[in-house]
Amino acid sequence: MAANKFWKKKELSSLEQQVGSALTQIETTITEVKNLKVSSVVDYTSKINAKKQVYLVLIPYPCLSIYNRISSKLLPELEKRVKATILVAAKRTIESKWVKSHRSQTRPNSRTLTSVYDGLLEDLINPSVILGRRTRVRVDGSKFYRIFLDESDQKELEHRLDSIKDVYKVLTTRDLEFEFRRDDTFYQKRGAKKVAKK
Repeated sequence: MAANKFWKKKELSSLEQQVGSALTQIETTITEVKNLKVSSVVDYTSKINAKKQVYLVLIPYPCLSIYNRISSKLLPELEKRVKATILVAAKRTIESKWVKSHRSQTRPNSRTLTSVYDGLLEDLINPSVILGRRTRVRVDGSKFYRIFLDESDQKELEHRLDSIKDVYKVLTTRDLEFEFRRDDTFYQKRGAKKVAKK
C-alpha cells in the first residue's frame, strides 16, 4: 500500500514505508491526498544535529499544486502520525547555462539557481507566505538573508523555523533569519477558498 504513494519507485526504505503508510491512512480523512505522490523521503536529523527527528519529503513538481491546496490540513496530520518534524519540497532541477542541444536554445528561468532556491524556500515555509526578503552583509563580508513572514502564521511556524533554517542551509549553503510582521495589504493564502462577493 505504501508503494502506491511513491512516484516511479519500487524499493522503499523503512522511513519511506512509514511515511507512505501514514499518507494512505490520511486518505480516509483528506480525499485529495489520493492524487499526491512522493519522490523520496530523506532523514536530516543527523546532518543538522537536531534534537527532534526532521524528515524532508520530496514530491514531484506536478504534484505541487495539489500539495499547496491541502498543506494546512496535511502537515499537522502527517507530523502527528510520523512523530517528527516534516518539511515538504518539490523536486526541482538546476540546469547549466552552457549545456545546450542547439546553440539558439535558452535556459528557462525556472531552472536557474536563484529560482530553484527561492522556490525551495517557499515550499519549506508553506502554508505561510513570504512578505519580503532582504540580503544583508555582515562586517566580515558573509551574507545572510532576512525573510519576513506573516504574523498570523507565527503559532503554526515557530516550532519548525529552526529545522527549516538548518535544512535550507544544508541544501543551499545560505544563512537565513526569520522575522514576523503584520501584513497590511490584502492577499489570499495558498489553499484558502475564495470568498464570494455579495
